[in-house]
Amino acid sequence: MSPAVQIALAVALVVVVLLLLLVLRRDRPRDLVAPDRPAGDGQAEVLRLASAGRTVEAVKVLREQTGLSLLDAKRAVDALAAGGSWPPGPPAPGKGVDEAVRAEAARLLYRGRKIQAIKVVREHTHMSLADAKRYVEGL
Repeated sequence: MSPAVQIALAVALVVVVLLLLLVLRRDRPRDLVAPDRPAGDGQAEVLRLASAGRTVEAVKVLREQTGLSLLDAKRAVDALAAGGSWPPGPPAPGKGVDEAVRAEAARLLYRGRKIQAIKVVREHTHMSLADAKRYVEGL
């Protein structure tokens, strides 16, 4: 067999394999069920979703109900799915902020240096960026 015929057969084989993969992929059934809406009982709903392997939805419900960061919510869902308990959430923004930090942030905010005020709050409290921003805006 000549090299040109071998190349033509190899190309034809590759095309047939690709077409088969496309056809098989297209015929795969899709999940057409709408996601459940959160129920009133937060932990039970999150636990139900996590147990069903619906981690993304469980994280979303938990974040909506508690205001946790994405990372904290993911860790909480993983702990629940592994049979653990509901870990405590982070402290509410503004709780545990030292008076000196509050005064410095207020001084910076008064001078129009909002970003620096947020940085001061974050450095001294380890709040998330969003929580520190809300705290400074509430001063």
